[in-house]
Amino acid sequence: MKKLFYSIISSSFLTLSAWANTPVIVVHKVLDDITNIDVGSSHWRGAKETQIILYPQTTITLNDKKANELNANNTAQTLWVKAITDGKHIAFKLRWHDESKSIQSGNAIKNTEFADGFAVQFAAKYDDPTKLPYIGMGSKDRPVVFYLQKAVQKLFEPNGNGDVQKQVNRANVHAFNSLINHDLEKFDIDVEQLAVRDYQKAFVAEGFRSMTEIKDHSTKFNAQMQYQTKWFGQNEWEGVVVRSLNDEYVKFYNDPFPVAFAVWDGAKMGRDGLKNLSTWIIAQFEGVQGRDGLKNEFDKDLTAANIANGETLTKANCASCHNYGNVNEAASSYMAPNLSNIGGYSTTPYLIESITHPNAVVVPGYNRNAHSNFAWYYEDGQGGRTSAMPSFEYLTQEEINDITAYLKTLKAEVK
Repeated sequence: MKKLFYSIISSSFLTLSAWANTPVIVVHKVLDDITNIDVGSSHWRGAKETQIILYPQTTITLNDKKANELNANNTAQTLWVKAITDGKHIAFKLRWHDESKSIQSGNAIKNTEFADGFAVQFAAKYDDPTKLPYIGMGSKDRPVVFYLQKAVQKLFEPNGNGDVQKQVNRANVHAFNSLINHDLEKFDIDVEQLAVRDYQKAFVAEGFRSMTEIKDHSTKFNAQMQYQTKWFGQNEWEGVVVRSLNDEYVKFYNDPFPVAFAVWDGAKMGRDGLKNLSTWIIAQFEGVQGRDGLKNEFDKDLTAANIANGETLTKANCASCHNYGNVNEAASSYMAPNLSNIGGYSTTPYLIESITHPNAVVVPGYNRNAHSNFAWYYEDGQGGRTSAMPSFEYLTQEEINDITAYLKTLKAEVK
């Protein structure tokens, strides 16, 4: 059974200042152009490595029995991150342990074959640190841009060149003259020259069902991942994403900015929402004195919050719909998002907003056809969704803080 840890406190009151000390990634300045930097570049040597914790995303229950079984006992994992800039571009290097190297075949996208991968996400707007986008998909009027890299073999299709005649799998023998091997040989040569050799994509999203791949090159980036087999210690992936400091989606100035990370494990059928992810992490440029509004408000402490009272209030107000940790009193696991790791990948402002204004972000997962008796949102007929969760604005600020402090303890152990 998944183990969740809860802060051990000697009294029911606790100053949560330690929780406000979220990691800070320092972006190291280098002199050379880093447009084509890779994981082995010497430019990473001067950058400080920051440890980030990624938590299993347990918000929704996937409609996949095998995948659910493989991920039933997931723990949190450690990610190590470095960042550098040349004044025109910014690059992040990630590394994480993974003993199972999962590379997706290029012949076909199979329902039983999944790739290891990672993503780096940025908030397009972060002037108001109390209203950062929802991790993963952004939210209305709070867009995100993220860069996805997967370990995939050369893809036969699409080849990216608009050559419709090559959009065919080698196994489609009807497309070739079986009596003339020359046709197949020529196809293999063409594929070698034209096939996509790397799976790297950029997306913009402003809430669920809005994710759109950026194909017009309006965001210029490069990504890479490489598997490292160790003689001593654990095998690991290393990945790099480099993008322009400024484009029409995100502009970085001298001020600190938020960034988030996600990792997929192909061996556990990881894809879409089945991943490990971080909360928003602050990044700041080395030696630059930017405004610290984000750092002050980003995830401020809940001074003197009463966690024990928060646990009581959560059970009284939330357990009839939400499952979390060892509390499984909801009528159905599909009735509302699972809160088991909500404390790992949510900021304090996001949790408070979810309690007082549940319509701000309506999390997907509920299937109207399969679970019609357990709707956690309603459609307005115009593409909008209204949460079935009532607002708890009537609670006192102290009670809201207590609930939030308790929710912050709900997160898996680090493996």
